[in-house]
Amino acid sequence: MDDLAIFNNRYQLLAKIGQGGLAEVYRAQDVALGRLVAVKALRREYVVDPTFLVRFHREAQSAASLTHPNIVAVHDFGQDQGRPYIVMEYVPGRDLRTILQEGGPLSVDQAVDICLQVCAAVGYAHRSGLVHGDIKPGNVLIAPDGRAKVVDFGLARALGESAMDEEGELVWGTPAYFAPEQAAGDRVLPATDVYAIGVILYEMLTGQLPFTGSDAEVARKHLYETPVPADQVNPRIPARLARIIDVALNKRPGERFRTADHMRQALADFRRGGEGQTGFYAPAVTPVSPPVPAAVADTSVAQPTGVDWIALTLGFLAVIAVLGLVPLWATVYRAYVRPIPATVPTPTATLAPGHVRVPDVIGMEAEDARRVIESAGLQMEVISQANHPTIPAFAIIEQTVRAGEPVAEGTTIGVVISQGPELVEVPSLVGSLLDEAQTQLQTRGLIAETRETWSEQPPGTIIEQDPPAGSLVRSRSLVVLTVSSGTRVPVGASLGNEISLVAYELPRLSYRSGETLPLTLTWQAIQSPGQGYTVFVHLTRADGSPVAQHDGLPANGTRPTDTWSPGDQIADVHQLSIPPDTPAGEYWLRVGMYDEAGRLPVTNAGQATAADDAIVLQSIVVN
Repeated sequence: MDDLAIFNNRYQLLAKIGQGGLAEVYRAQDVALGRLVAVKALRREYVVDPTFLVRFHREAQSAASLTHPNIVAVHDFGQDQGRPYIVMEYVPGRDLRTILQEGGPLSVDQAVDICLQVCAAVGYAHRSGLVHGDIKPGNVLIAPDGRAKVVDFGLARALGESAMDEEGELVWGTPAYFAPEQAAGDRVLPATDVYAIGVILYEMLTGQLPFTGSDAEVARKHLYETPVPADQVNPRIPARLARIIDVALNKRPGERFRTADHMRQALADFRRGGEGQTGFYAPAVTPVSPPVPAAVADTSVAQPTGVDWIALTLGFLAVIAVLGLVPLWATVYRAYVRPIPATVPTPTATLAPGHVRVPDVIGMEAEDARRVIESAGLQMEVISQANHPTIPAFAIIEQTVRAGEPVAEGTTIGVVISQGPELVEVPSLVGSLLDEAQTQLQTRGLIAETRETWSEQPPGTIIEQDPPAGSLVRSRSLVVLTVSSGTRVPVGASLGNEISLVAYELPRLSYRSGETLPLTLTWQAIQSPGQGYTVFVHLTRADGSPVAQHDGLPANGTRPTDTWSPGDQIADVHQLSIPPDTPAGEYWLRVGMYDEAGRLPVTNAGQATAADDAIVLQSIVVN
């Protein structure tokens, strides 16, 4: 929208945070409940087209029917100023597409964790009889705590429906993540979503898509070509995990995991057992037909044949133990499971002529409550309004006559209307010092959450806040403060559980091609390193390909790592020359250590992120 308005006097639009082909998404504030929400409004050019209105309403209905911690919740649906809108849960953070573009491939642990959550969300939809149809990184939101949430069920359809619309045009999905049957316009199945999840897992681990080219070329490749196995693109991918991807990307739906739940089980077994500890769990290969939700709930996965003597022995012992419990169970059954004698219902008091019982209207919207009370032959009068911590605004929080009491027809029932939770105005904190900001928030009954980041502002200065100043929020709401760490940024990453990167210091974030970038790394020995390591500092593109690099012993060679003792801290200065022909744009600083055997693995990324056994520190701009 050109101006950030308020929908239905309740949802104050604060800022546009995204847009797609059909709609625009805003961060907004629910002024009645004092919480941040996301409002998705249909584009103005589509509000006169009944087809788009139906599709938009369908999205709201589909998503509202799915309640799961890994699915973005829908709170409300309405229309104002000529535009239909959906009110959804606001998820701070970034979508997976942005994370992959900025940081490149993810570690195996990160990729599997995200994929498990996506499978949990989509598997729940499958059990509810729906196929998402457009699973892609842009529809996976990653919250700051690492929780993944799937969004955009606008194309969700019942299991077994066609991927074509009524006019015979393909309306499903994104070509890069098409399943073969999707590209061909055939029936959609849970295995259709499984294929897209497999593409996402391939991309998270390798940093590239299985197929590239124009939309038509990619669709053809999904139909007829086999991608390069993920572990050939990135040899660090465990073979068993690569085979899970291969199964998910099988051309034939019946030879993939039947549902996202089956794929989730295989990933969970991989993570629980580790490479080489347990055999690979192949998917069930029964030809897939559109299952009913009860069948979808089956999460069994066929396993390789072979006799597991340990399992048989344990099973035999379990049977013996169960048989030994039979007498105890019989005793419990006799004691508690007996026919319950029929009881005589309590007689209902007869109402005097001209009397009625007062209905229970607490929690109802005021107008609904009025209709209910008047339909009972009574009158309603609003006697006051008050804040309430849980009952939303304009709903009833109290009635003067208790529900169920008999009263004469025509009696007036007084009610108290909720004003919603008591709202607090968020103060302006940008530019304040952290201690002062925390005091202001505490005085207003708000809770501060702080995040440190690089800034030229003095350390401890607030450089961003969310919600913004002037927002009305409920008491005890969270206010996220982005605090300047100065030019020295704490990291706390661990390399091989031997050496910690405590912090780094960078004087500025903008450079010209041909300039030298000074970077100071502070290392600390966790335990005595067994050998000497070389430090690498790389300036890379978003995909991880290097533009410039500087390798050398820590602290300019004065203290090789094999001389460090636990607790030693080393200030390690590097001068990275940016090539004169470096194109203008955004680049990433990555650091780590290596020896003759390869890079020292990043066992904990701390407050940074990790990719390809390098710690991704910071983006910089080359002008």
